[in-house]
Amino acid sequence: MLPTKAVRLRLGTLLSTDTTTLNQAANANHVSLIKAPFVPSENLLPADLTVADFDGFADLLQTLGAALVGVDPVTGDQVVTITAPAGGWRWITTGLTNLPQSIYGFALFDKTHANLWATILLPTPIVLQDVGQQIELGDITLTLVQNPMF
Repeated sequence: MLPTKAVRLRLGTLLSTDTTTLNQAANANHVSLIKAPFVPSENLLPADLTVADFDGFADLLQTLGAALVGVDPVTGDQVVTITAPAGGWRWITTGLTNLPQSIYGFALFDKTHANLWATILLPTPIVLQDVGQQIELGDITLTLVQNPMF
């Protein structure tokens, strides 16, 4: 059964304001870089991922409050944008500990890393090798597709 557009579009709105998932009113969600290969899946668990540990790495906290929700006019997919902290989704190496280190993707966790909300695999791993190198993710979005595969 394929849900109607009204039902599908309600999903992103509900998630963006739900204080137990994407709108952590008091305990901001965290974005972590992932340093080991993984395959994105809705069945991944936090323990399946290995978080980066280079000098300068720390989880970045989502801005508190509702995520931004809209519809992509080209695809019709609903897009939920996870609000970035001041300075954006940006990490810079500050020392040589644990370098070189390959970054394969990133993940959105709750504050305690007990719940994994989403992951994305980068098109190619980014290899950090020296002090002062940065990773900038830009906007982080969840896409609720218009036509899921059956």
